[in-house]
Amino acid sequence: MTISTPTSTFAGLPVQQYTTGSDTPPDPAATAWKIATDWERGDDGFVDDLLSLAGQPWAGQITTLVFGCWTEASDPLPADTVVPLLAAFPAVRHLFVGDMTFEESEISWIDWGDLGAVLDVFPRLETLQLRGGSSTTINEPVPFTAPALPLLRSLTVESGGLQQTYLEALLAIDAPELTDLELWLGVDNYGAITDLEPLADLLAGNRFPAMTHLGLRNSDLADRIAAALAQAPVLQRITTLDLSNGTLTDTGADALAAAGLGAVRTLILDHHFVSDETLTRLRAAHPHIEISAADRQEPETYNDEVYLYTAVSE
Repeated sequence: MTISTPTSTFAGLPVQQYTTGSDTPPDPAATAWKIATDWERGDDGFVDDLLSLAGQPWAGQITTLVFGCWTEASDPLPADTVVPLLAAFPAVRHLFVGDMTFEESEISWIDWGDLGAVLDVFPRLETLQLRGGSSTTINEPVPFTAPALPLLRSLTVESGGLQQTYLEALLAIDAPELTDLELWLGVDNYGAITDLEPLADLLAGNRFPAMTHLGLRNSDLADRIAAALAQAPVLQRITTLDLSNGTLTDTGADALAAAGLGAVRTLILDHHFVSDETLTRLRAAHPHIEISAADRQEPETYNDEVYLYTAVSE
């Protein structure tokens, strides 16, 4: 699976790209404003358009921002230039950083740069979506101290290999109202964690006390995650559990079948490697849970080695 289509709606609003000279909208708060450059406009296009938008008399009414392609693939978001301009948007409650298709940048090359500096500008965020966060051969992740986001209700991180530096910082965000958490963990070839220790506090129920939706998606550790979740205290308050787009096999599904699964009422396993027989056992073990298990995958074999692939990596 590749991300081939730009986001058309975000936080319930239609996405519209702003370019210098755009008409004044009748209601600036009714649109998710996207800032992005392209190959023809080059590196300056993003900053030029953001500068123009920040200078509009209605900039203070904008509630939703989307950052698309900012420079060439793998270049970090130019925080030194961007962050001072963000003060022009005090009403922003919803932010998406990294809305790029594979034609603009592979997901593993999207570099957030100094993400912490961006988040510090928006302490009243309610929705935060990030795309990227994988390792590259060019840039090291920029560590940041987790901000307090007391109004944040939804956090989504889409990655082909979410680096531990980012994962730990994001999980440490002080967000007592967060209800929906979705993490695309990815694969170790692109920087993802190789054990579950960074998730220990989350699975123990020590993070995000209001959370009811948990997605640990697109992971090559899907079986180990399933086994860990089988006895995890966090499931006592999670009603929707999403393990889709990963490499879940019969091993992980059997662990789920043997578990109580607490408060879970919806289990999403789409894009998986689980046999029909095991899915039948899983459904019989949890007749009260709605289980979605579409898009079964087949392992691939090369030189007698068996390979299982997540939906998104590079």
